[in-house]
Amino acid sequence: MSAAGPLTAHRPERVAVVIPAKNEAERIEATIESARQITGVDLVVVIDDGSTDATSAVAMGAGALVVRHKSNRGKAAAMATGAQLVAIREGAERADGGDDFSEELHSEPRAPGHTGPLPVIDPSDTVPRALLFLDADMADSAEAAQPLVDAVLGEGVDMAIALLPPQAGAGGMGVVVRTARRGIQRTTGWEPSQPLSGTRCITRETWEACLPLAPGWGVETSLSIDALTAGFWVKEIPAQLRHRATGKDLRGQLHRAAQLRDVVRALARKRHLARDLVEGELEDPELSEAERSSLEEPEERPLPGRQRDHDEEKTWTVVPEKDLEAAADRAEDRRATLVDLPVDGEFSDDQTRALGDVDVAELDRLLRDLPVEGGFAPDDIVFLAGTDLETLAVRLHDAPVTSRFAPEHAVIIASHLETDEPTIPEALPTPLSPEEYTSLVVHAAVEAENETENDAENDAEKDAEKDAEKTER
Repeated sequence: MSAAGPLTAHRPERVAVVIPAKNEAERIEATIESARQITGVDLVVVIDDGSTDATSAVAMGAGALVVRHKSNRGKAAAMATGAQLVAIREGAERADGGDDFSEELHSEPRAPGHTGPLPVIDPSDTVPRALLFLDADMADSAEAAQPLVDAVLGEGVDMAIALLPPQAGAGGMGVVVRTARRGIQRTTGWEPSQPLSGTRCITRETWEACLPLAPGWGVETSLSIDALTAGFWVKEIPAQLRHRATGKDLRGQLHRAAQLRDVVRALARKRHLARDLVEGELEDPELSEAERSSLEEPEERPLPGRQRDHDEEKTWTVVPEKDLEAAADRAEDRRATLVDLPVDGEFSDDQTRALGDVDVAELDRLLRDLPVEGGFAPDDIVFLAGTDLETLAVRLHDAPVTSRFAPEHAVIIASHLETDEPTIPEALPTPLSPEEYTSLVVHAAVEAENETENDAENDAEKDAEKDAEKTER
């Protein structure tokens, strides 16, 4: 056992770096070389997520294990591919007996028909590597992720999240950060400083407990919520890392709009975990008496003894198996009533519970009145069911755009219905594309929140001045 205490017993001793990359040929080599300097790292994996440049070739030349997606599949898919590749490599290492394998000491006797020794493999003796996810554009600053590795390998932290210093040239996107932060806080009781930080070191046990991942840019929000609700220790740790910042131009705004869309989707997937939604279930007339009592008077006990980096102690609710079966049957009945909605995909049990007793016919009418091309994801419908769809329809129909909106655009704009119509810059010709209009909506929301914060700061300064004057008198 480590001298650091029981939390560090049976901890990983090695780390695999996983680097999702797209069109990073100029920086990937420096990132790989810097990552190799981190103590504990003995494997670097690069996932080329549909690059059109020489990212894969440069990464292989730098000695990384590389796998390439033929087309861009998004950050979450790249992370999942990287973790799978690490698991495959570890399986091959075990089958080979490992670096310390000796035929004289460790192999089984030769058997007829076999040409070589058979390694004796004991999986219980092998703790899988921790996973360290790095951005491909960190270049020579990547080795500054060392404190995250130290926290996981030496302190017993299950998921260490990098707190990055201010990045030069960053355009700022407070609305996405605040949306993710509030969603995590509401669901878990923990309020992160940088909820969208993608540089994380995580044990494989924790990683597997967080599967499946939320898609796209919602993966960080989902990881934090799933790890915390499963009882793992999540901690933010300062790290002097640098990466290429997203600017304030139209391309940067569209990137942030995509981030916001995916964060909203990720939070919609977890809405059933929030306390206010659980309380809403108590009003459901379809609940049986047994189900109602299991919600009103849950048997609670602490989660396994792990240290936490947040204030609230987590509890779980033990639900009898027969009640779980009844809830599953009820969810299946509800799901059958939702098939006519404009949706691509099937609703999960959690999503059908989140929709509650929604008037499906009315929801269907409101959704189809939106000038949207294509079906919504089930997560999107769960989110939109809680918004003012009539106001959203007016906003979308009145927008100066050339074509119908994509479903993700509607979700983003629905997130900011309280914001006034965006001002269209004179330099931007109209009509706009749906992407351009959506980015302007996000920009208007950011400006509105910044003005609110500035007003609050000014009011606080004025109050402080008044208090000082009274003290002097």
